[in-house]
Amino acid sequence: MKNIVMIWGANFASEEELYAYVESRYDDDGDVLPSGFMASIGGSWIDDDFLEAHFLVDDVERGEFTVYLHEEYSPHELFAEQLPNAFEASIRAYNSIILLYGNDSPYGAVNEVLFAIEAVGREGSAAVLLASIEYETEDR
Repeated sequence: MKNIVMIWGANFASEEELYAYVESRYDDDGDVLPSGFMASIGGSWIDDDFLEAHFLVDDVERGEFTVYLHEEYSPHELFAEQLPNAFEASIRAYNSIILLYGNDSPYGAVNEVLFAIEAVGREGSAAVLLASIEYETEDR
């Protein structure tokens, strides 16, 4: 099964501002509209169960987040092995990290839109792509 994890960095004035940026919105008919984040990276919708937003206030929290990615985030060693060597240094410029993940399971794709998002994002986007990690696992 093909898996993808996209890691985006951004800066916001508060945790609430970050959550407002990634939160799905709905129109008057109850149809989902892209969040500010999804619109800024060229996506339309993502299952919120496969999105994480982290507000990191200092270098201690950034270090803890890096440990989280290496040791707890994914059960797949292949993910941690592909994190860039300078990842911790690359997140120093950001107080907000957004993780998106998906796969192409034989039971149906989860967030297949992630495989098609252009890695550069859109001009003027508050979010910057720090890493896009694709890896294969055995089907279960």
